[in-house]
Amino acid sequence: MIVIDKEQVYINLETKYSVDLNTHVFIEDVAQVYCNNDGIKKKVEKIRIYNGKDKEMYDYISGNEVTTKVLEAIDNIDITIIGGPDVLLEIKGKEEENKLLNFFKITLVILVLFFGAAAAIVNFYEDVNMSKSMEKIYFTITGVKKDNPLILTIPLSLGTGLGMFAFFSRIFSFSKRRRQEPGPMELELYLYDKDIEDNILNDLKKQKNSQ
Repeated sequence: MIVIDKEQVYINLETKYSVDLNTHVFIEDVAQVYCNNDGIKKKVEKIRIYNGKDKEMYDYISGNEVTTKVLEAIDNIDITIIGGPDVLLEIKGKEEENKLLNFFKITLVILVLFFGAAAAIVNFYEDVNMSKSMEKIYFTITGVKKDNPLILTIPLSLGTGLGMFAFFSRIFSFSKRRRQEPGPMELELYLYDKDIEDNILNDLKKQKNSQ
């Protein structure tokens, strides 16, 4: 009896891939392929796993679909899917960049954040009766009682701004490794994007299972 050893193929799937309208998706677009046989590796990479769509939408490719299409195209191989079990596809058309509109959006966001943060800080200081605290601090430092010592608002404002900057930035760290770590805002944006992608993927799976 002749035993034919099957080639081992490992496919590491990405979690998300953006593709243009009417553009087919191949394995090499959404995954890294590992195989000792370069010929089989190249054949696997060139297998089409998704047909292009002519409208903007979200869709997904499962690891099982990838395995099925590869086995249909190539014999005598063993496939192991590593990485994510599914690939979320974002099918979108090319957007023309409007610099004036982008400038308007950025300016609007800056203004909203600036005045929103200012209002939040003012209301917080009013709630905790910051003016009385300032009067006590001024008296402790100078020994003079003075109502509403405005001179202390300068270091307070500078300290508030520098404190927020230090919290959201790693620029003050002496460690190069620490400066390369993401800040709190970057982590929140990453988690927000990941939650959106997971939610969209779950909805697509439910829609497919209900059909």
